[in-house]
Amino acid sequence: MKIAFFTDSFLPFITGVSISVADLARSLADRGHEIHIIAPIPRDLPFEHPNVHLKGVPSISAEWFYPGFRFASPFNREIRRYIERREIDLIQFHTPFLIGRLGMSIARRLKLPLVGTYHSAVDAKQYRENLNLHSRLFDGVAKAFIDYFYGPCDLVSVPTSAYAAQLEALGFHYPTRVISNGIDLRKFQEGNGAEIRARYPGKIVLSVGRLATEKNLMFLLEAWPHLQDDAHLILIGGGPVEEELQDYAKAEGLENVHFLGMIPHEELIRSGYHRAADVFVMTSMIEVQGLALMEAQANGLVSVGINSGGTKDLIVDGENGFLVEPGDQDAFVEVILRLLRDDALRESMREATLVEIQRHDLRKVAREWEEVYGELVARRSCATY
Repeated sequence: MKIAFFTDSFLPFITGVSISVADLARSLADRGHEIHIIAPIPRDLPFEHPNVHLKGVPSISAEWFYPGFRFASPFNREIRRYIERREIDLIQFHTPFLIGRLGMSIARRLKLPLVGTYHSAVDAKQYRENLNLHSRLFDGVAKAFIDYFYGPCDLVSVPTSAYAAQLEALGFHYPTRVISNGIDLRKFQEGNGAEIRARYPGKIVLSVGRLATEKNLMFLLEAWPHLQDDAHLILIGGGPVEEELQDYAKAEGLENVHFLGMIPHEELIRSGYHRAADVFVMTSMIEVQGLALMEAQANGLVSVGINSGGTKDLIVDGENGFLVEPGDQDAFVEVILRLLRDDALRESMREATLVEIQRHDLRKVAREWEEVYGELVARRSCATY
């Protein structure tokens, strides 16, 4: 089949969405499908893979909106002609924004099956608080926004059952399928944390991700005085509140806290930080399906997260990690200390983690998508004749 992915977020702009789109494209291409990625990408992007074709859309920098992000017009006849010439069978948009809007209009114009993937919780309470948007008017606008993009879809895919339930709770009853974003487990077969452990002797608690208000990292730093005698805290990532978090750690006299900034994704995978760490923490409550959490689990890293959003689909409480209720700092500290101090418990949970993450093997996910695409294309063909 010939599949076109429309996304506002793609490499070299590093997000969970851009990495997931790239990995899925490669995995489907390896199965013989022809994948076209329509995105605001530079012409010299070093991305090559058999059967994967990149088509850049003219764009302008939108650093003020989100560092590294680019705006592109949702109206583009050249892209429509590109889709026609290549006889694309199906369009899937991965971002409900400008390029997503372009994909929607082309699918409608050419009568192609349309899949919309719900990667980001655009209605999340934490986003509203970050932007100081608390009114009922915003609630209505958010619901209208979601319905505008996902209402016309032949299928809405959601990475976790938690967010499928949330869409239904919001009153949306789309044709929905829960399909994991998947993770390429082959990337994580190598790696040695010995050098990292030598640099940070003792136990290590690891956090990876964007340093932004909605990621709830202040919750972690406020808890750290109760943990700092037992471990080092390594935070990898950059973002708008990086300086604020660093200032807080310094002002409070927090010990054994290390802000390493942004590390390029491929370098991070090879770096050994995941292999060196003892516990991974995910404090965000807005993850639809946290890639950083899945990458930690792919390394067998036992995790502690907040019982909210897609995190509760990845952590089975008491089996491959622990979930704590939002705001319960005492429980958060208690389970981290328990893991740091009980090597046997951590090892048994590590084994369970490596088993559980197999459900998200990208090769399985690609086969599932292959079935879904085939059904949608066949259904549209029958409806046409």
